[in-house]
Amino acid sequence: MKKVILKSEKLCKSFANEGSQNHVLDNVDLEIYEGDFTVIMGSSGSGKSTLLYSLSGMDMPTSGKVFYGDSEITALSEKKMSDLRSKEFGFVFQQVHLVSNLSLMENVLVPGYMDKEKTATQVKERALELLETMNISEAKDRLPAQVSGGEAQRAAIARAVINEPGILFADEPTGALNRKNTVDVLNLLTKINNKGQSILMVTHDVRAALRGTRLIYLEDGKVCGEMELPPFDEKDMKNRETQVNAWLSSMHW
Repeated sequence: MKKVILKSEKLCKSFANEGSQNHVLDNVDLEIYEGDFTVIMGSSGSGKSTLLYSLSGMDMPTSGKVFYGDSEITALSEKKMSDLRSKEFGFVFQQVHLVSNLSLMENVLVPGYMDKEKTATQVKERALELLETMNISEAKDRLPAQVSGGEAQRAAIARAVINEPGILFADEPTGALNRKNTVDVLNLLTKINNKGQSILMVTHDVRAALRGTRLIYLEDGKVCGEMELPPFDEKDMKNRETQVNAWLSSMHW
């Protein structure tokens, strides 16, 4: 039986709009399982990113609860929530948000040094290992502006997982990349998921969604469908794409 790593109960998020309430999330009950590559899809404005931000503690819901393991994170103070995010959560966004005047290596090292349980030597060894895994070790001393978008995004993923987070949150991580760099980043996310990294990703790209082991469809702030898939196998790409497209069609994608 799969272990629940993250869950929400009756999660709601509303915004005031010219005197009325815009309900972006509407009583969302959701469980995210350890080791899964969970993908949230839906049309523009369906609440995908709002759900990810609410589940990760980056945004507070209007009502409802979010649990990480046995802890209700919606009850934590901002300080404790910040500590939890730095220790247990990793984040990758469409824009890489690397520090422009730091090398790729330095960008990866900075959050690593925040882990007081590891020595500086251990952090450096972990960073070098990750850069090797990401196939960007040769570019480790370059600034973000001196590498391709795909290399910068791979460095951002290395930075996100250096402290071995319980879950990696990814919001449209391939949205600003060309086809080749998209495939490179998706291959990398698949690789680290195969090693046990739990991933929760928001995307509108079917190519990215194919990497998921569980797809969730959001519409008008409500979960209206889900699909489970076996671990990604490139040899089964055509059949997988057919299955996912058929499911998305049933969801009125």
